[in-house]
Amino acid sequence: MNAKPPLYILFTMNCEPVGGKAIKQSPKTWAQSARAIEAFCDRLLSTGYLATLFVSAACAEEHGPLLEELAERSIEIGLYVHPPTMEGSRNPRFTRHLGNYTADDQHALIEAAIDRFYDALGSRPRSFRSGEFSASNATFQVLYNLGFRQGSLSIPGRDLPRDAVSWEGAETAPHYADPADRLRAGTLPFLELPVTSDPERFYRRGHPYELCIENSSVEDWHRPLIERTLEQLEAEQVPFRTLCFYTHNGVEYYRTDNPHSSTIEQLLAYFDTLADSYELVPTSLAGAHQHFRQLVASREAIQISESSMGE
Repeated sequence: MNAKPPLYILFTMNCEPVGGKAIKQSPKTWAQSARAIEAFCDRLLSTGYLATLFVSAACAEEHGPLLEELAERSIEIGLYVHPPTMEGSRNPRFTRHLGNYTADDQHALIEAAIDRFYDALGSRPRSFRSGEFSASNATFQVLYNLGFRQGSLSIPGRDLPRDAVSWEGAETAPHYADPADRLRAGTLPFLELPVTSDPERFYRRGHPYELCIENSSVEDWHRPLIERTLEQLEAEQVPFRTLCFYTHNGVEYYRTDNPHSSTIEQLLAYFDTLADSYELVPTSLAGAHQHFRQLVASREAIQISESSMGE
């Protein structure tokens, strides 16, 4: 009997500063933000799932004790940088999306956020996401130079060039980044794990169908996209299969009457129906990278063995 292929499931949350006009999903108050983050993580942890929180520097400062407690419960805390919402750093205020800036400016912006993150939490982040998924061809190398080892910056098919959000033609499977081309796999040991999307179908200009939790209901949105994705992964025999969801800390997950709270419940129930076909592996982004490294090492060992036998 063939073993069931692993299916790695990642839940991620972009943790925005309060009241940011640059992001419509921003929380109105810090209390709302804290309650949303805690409720989201509690619900996942109670059923054996994990989460990766991409937190802005301001969020790290405001929610330090909460984030430290969640980290002790195996929630991963990564860094989120969106220049229009950054204040209080040693850098001048920037108003454009991250990918619009030069490599040097990106380095300065991200480094300033790292410093604030470290001061708030006492650790350096290793996972990264940019606001609105903005990046340039220089971004992955900048991130690697700053100590990041994995990220989720891309939504294949999303194409908003004015905001330097250009992922048309991007790799859809997790891959090591190309240091000079954000759309391609390469040799830089920085794992890029895209948000799951269907780059061939769009719900509005520049926006493909994607696994954003609050976009719609499970039956109308998430399940059809997941099933289409799984069919493609099987047809292409992709060795490292993932479903990557994202959401925001402006969603009131602490309210049981919130429709998006129901979406989480329905998604978790739906995953149970996949267990007959897949080995479900709930994971964080850093955890996914560890599994990915193991797969790469295993495949390399097989290639070396086969090469030796052929000599």
